Amino acid sequence: MGATFLYSSVSVDGYATGPGGDLTRLHRWLFDFALNREIPFSDEHTERFRGAGAVVFGRRTWDSGQEPWGDEEVFSAPVFVVTHEERAPIARNGTVFSFVSGEATDVLDAARAAAGDRDVVIMGSPDVAGQFLRAGLVDALLLHVVPVLLGGGTRLFGADPDGPTELRLVSVRPGPEVTAVRYEVDRVT
Repeated sequence: MGATFLYSSVSVDGYATGPGGDLTRLHRWLFDFALNREIPFSDEHTERFRGAGAVVFGRRTWDSGQEPWGDEEVFSAPVFVVTHEERAPIARNGTVFSFVSGEATDVLDAARAAAGDRDVVIMGSPDVAGQFLRAGLVDALLLHVVPVLLGGGTRLFGADPDGPTELRLVSVRPGPEVTAVRYEVDRVT
């Protein structure tokens, strides 16, 4: 069984989106919004994402991705969209999107079954990320820290009612547009 990673872009002040859900500044290292095209980029984090056996994200990420993804083949693994709205699976962007609800453990079980021995990546989706972190289901965080202070938007990490989640820094790879940071979740027993 593979690991479970949280994969996200985040501003220096902790936002996963700008005001109004805007992703333009946070993702300009990866996507040219003016020309509506992907920018070639590869690092350890993106390769881990591209090699995942399953991807999990929330309904807002699904909604936000429709325009920039267009008809391009963006995903190479099954995607599980966490939502309260029951919906039939949709085949597009190179994969099948399954719309699921329930506890994070149940969603992860479905994603792991689809992933086989490969990793499961939780992409973006602050609410979903929080659910998986609080349930102790995330092994590591793969963050692309964007050198901007957004001052508002959707925070990637909210308060955890169960207390802090301890992390251990594994790697930092600076770059002009993003700094790739990997933290492993410290499982204290």
